[in-house]
Amino acid sequence: MPQRTTEKNGIIIVQNNQFYITSPLPGGKPAILSAIPPVVLELNHQPVAGPVPVVSSDRVTWSIQEPPPYEITVSDDKLQAFLTLNRVEQYKWNLVNSPASSHLAVRAEMDSSALLSTLGIEQIIADLEKKTISQNLNIPAIYAELNHPTHLPICVAEGRPPAAGEDAKLDLFFSGLAGNPFNPLEEAADSPDPLRIPCARKGDVIARKHLPRDGVPGYDVYGSILPAAPPRDIKVVAKEGTLLLPSHEITALTEGRPRVTGTKVKTFDITTAYTVPGCVNRHTGNIVFSGDVIVHQDVEDNSIIESLGNVYVCGNVQNSTITATGSIYILGNVGNSQLYSGSFGVTYNRLYHLSEKLIEEVNLLREASRLLTYELQSRQQTVKFGQVILLLMETKYKKIPVLTRDLESIVAGIKYTSHPDNSQLQRILDIFLRPAQFIDAFNDALLVSLLKLLKDLYTGVARMEEANVCVDIPECHNTIIKSSGDICIRKDGTLQSDLLSLADITFLLPEAVCRESQLEAGGNLTAPIVSGESGAHSLLKAGHKISVRKMDAGRVTVGRHSQEITGPVEDMIFTPQNLSGGAE
Repeated sequence: MPQRTTEKNGIIIVQNNQFYITSPLPGGKPAILSAIPPVVLELNHQPVAGPVPVVSSDRVTWSIQEPPPYEITVSDDKLQAFLTLNRVEQYKWNLVNSPASSHLAVRAEMDSSALLSTLGIEQIIADLEKKTISQNLNIPAIYAELNHPTHLPICVAEGRPPAAGEDAKLDLFFSGLAGNPFNPLEEAADSPDPLRIPCARKGDVIARKHLPRDGVPGYDVYGSILPAAPPRDIKVVAKEGTLLLPSHEITALTEGRPRVTGTKVKTFDITTAYTVPGCVNRHTGNIVFSGDVIVHQDVEDNSIIESLGNVYVCGNVQNSTITATGSIYILGNVGNSQLYSGSFGVTYNRLYHLSEKLIEEVNLLREASRLLTYELQSRQQTVKFGQVILLLMETKYKKIPVLTRDLESIVAGIKYTSHPDNSQLQRILDIFLRPAQFIDAFNDALLVSLLKLLKDLYTGVARMEEANVCVDIPECHNTIIKSSGDICIRKDGTLQSDLLSLADITFLLPEAVCRESQLEAGGNLTAPIVSGESGAHSLLKAGHKISVRKMDAGRVTVGRHSQEITGPVEDMIFTPQNLSGGAE
C-alpha cells in the first residue's frame, strides 16, 4: 500500500496512463517513483533502475518491456534451428490508476480487449530467410505451434551431417595360425617332434586390403557444406616371400610362417627360421637372427637369444635372456630368466638399445668435433679431423668405444642376415675401435655415414614388432616376463616372478598357483590360486578386472583402486567399481 502523504511532501498521481507530480513544499521531501515489471520508466530521457525522487519539472515516460513474440536459436553444430514461441497475440497495456502517494510503485495491466497485432507464419519465415536459414524448413511444425502453442523449442530447420567414410582395413587370413604351436598330444619335451608351427603354403592368400571409401559431405541449416572427415589409409608393403596383387590381396610366394609387422606401414613377409637342433649353450654361442628361432632342446645357462620374429623352445630355459619382436613359446620350464616379447622385444633388443645409445653419443661427438675444429682454426692451428675425434673419445666421450665394441660383437654374430649394410657398418665400427690406426680415415662424412647406418639398424629392429604377440609357457620361477600381448601360463604357475602384459595374463589350469609374484596386466588378470605361504605376498594389478579362485593374502589393484587382502578369500572378481566395497 502506498504511504500516506504529508502536507509538505511531494506526491504522484497516475491517471489515464499519465503521471501527475507535485514538488514538495519547503521542508518536505520529493515523491519516490519506481516501476514493477514489465513497466520500464525513463526520467528526463534516462532509464530508471530503481526508486528515484521526482518533482513537477521532471519528464517521466513509460513503456512495456516484453520478451519478443518468438526466438530462433541454432544448435552448436549448426545442424538444427529451433523456434521458441512466447506469444501469438500482442495486446495493449495500460498503467493502473493510482491515488496521490509520496511513494509509488507503478504497475501495468494487459488490456485483453485491445488486440494490437497477431503473429503470422509469414513473419517467421521472413525472419528465417533473413538469417539465411533455408535448409529443410518444417512449415507444418511452425503452423502447428502457432495454432496450438507449446512454448517449447521446436525444430523448424535441419541440415544433414556428413556421412563418415570407411577407413582402409586389413583382413588377416593367418590370424588363425596363432596359438600354442606345440602338439597337445606330444607335450613331453623329449617328444620326437613336439613342434607344429602353422605355415602358409605357396599361393595362399594371407591378407586382403580393403581400400578406404570417401564419406558424403553434409550441410548445415545455413546451406554451408560440411565436409566429411577424410578416411585413413593403410600403407601395405609386401616383402620377402609375399606378393601384393592388383586385387589388393597379399599372397604367399613360398611356404612358411606369414607375419605382418610395423605400425604406420604394414609390412608382410614369410619369415625365415634359424633352427638349433640341440641346446643353446656356450658351444653354440648366443643366437641373434632376423627371423624366427627354433631350439629343439634346452636354452642353458648364460645364453642370449635375440629374434626379429618368434622364438620356439622345445626344452627348458635356465638363467638366460630371450627377446623376440614376435611371440615366445616354451614347452619346458623357465627359471632365473628374462623373456621380452613384442614391443618389449624391441626395446630390450641389444641391437636396438646399443644403436640408440650410439646415435646419441656420435651426434654429441660430431657437434663437439665441429666446435673444437672451429676453435683451433680460429687460432691458426692446423689439426687433422681424426686427431680431434681421437682426443674427444679419449677424454669426453669414453662411452663410444665401449658401445662400439658391444655393438660390433653382436652384429658380427648375426646368423645369416640379409641386411645389405651390415658389412659397411662393421667396417666403420672397426675404424672407431682402432681410431689411432685410422686417423686419416676420419671426416665428417664418415660420422654421417655411421649415423645413417645406425638409424637404419635402429628403425629396422623397431619395424619388426609384430601385433597380437604372446608369451606362452608352462611355469616359471625367479623370472621376468614382459609382453605387449598376452601372457599364458599353461601348467603349474609362477614363483617369485615379475610378469607384465599390456594385454591379459591367464593361468589355464584351475590348480595353477601364483606364489610370491608380481603380476600386472593392461587388460584382465586370471590367477586361480594366489598363495603367500612363506609370508611374501603376491601383488596383482590389472587395467580391467582380476579374477581369483583362492587367495591367501596380498594386494590387488584394478585401475586406480587397490585393496589389501589380509585373509583367505574365494571366487573373487575385482573391478574398479567394487574394490572400495569388496568383490563379487
